[in-house]
Amino acid sequence: MNKSLLVFMILAILICGCSNNSDSADQPEPEYIGYVVQQEENRILVTHYDEQSELNDAIWIRTKKNIALGQKVSIELDGGIETSYPAQASAKNIDIIKTEQPEASRLTQQEVIIRTLDHFNTIGLPFVKSIHYSEAKNVWTVVMLDGQSDVVKDMEYTVEG
Repeated sequence: MNKSLLVFMILAILICGCSNNSDSADQPEPEYIGYVVQQEENRILVTHYDEQSELNDAIWIRTKKNIALGQKVSIELDGGIETSYPAQASAKNIDIIKTEQPEASRLTQQEVIIRTLDHFNTIGLPFVKSIHYSEAKNVWTVVMLDGQSDVVKDMEYTVEG
């Protein structure tokens, strides 16, 4: 009886060990959401500010697609991520996230971000911390951070809307 039990246990282990049950096919592709803050030939720098984290994400995305500065994008990554800072990866797909333009504003959110990036052109690694439009004042307010600075300091810029 001991031999039968031993054989049964070995068979059970072999069957479980050879199982082809893999969850990797069910896992979604990695996705990254942020603002395009720099452009170079065949790549864009996308940053994402997360208030809940001390570490904010910055990633150079290799792409042949023409993505404009200031756009908010959702990126499906293709393959692994090179863990430099900013990180580097290739894009499988890039979707532009449509941001609403307030009725009273003559500017889009993208145009405001471009003006803010031009104003703070010495920022090494720009993060859009927040962007807000005040209809009462007809003013956009953008708060930026420099991800490469040793000093964490909010930089605020206002644009008439």
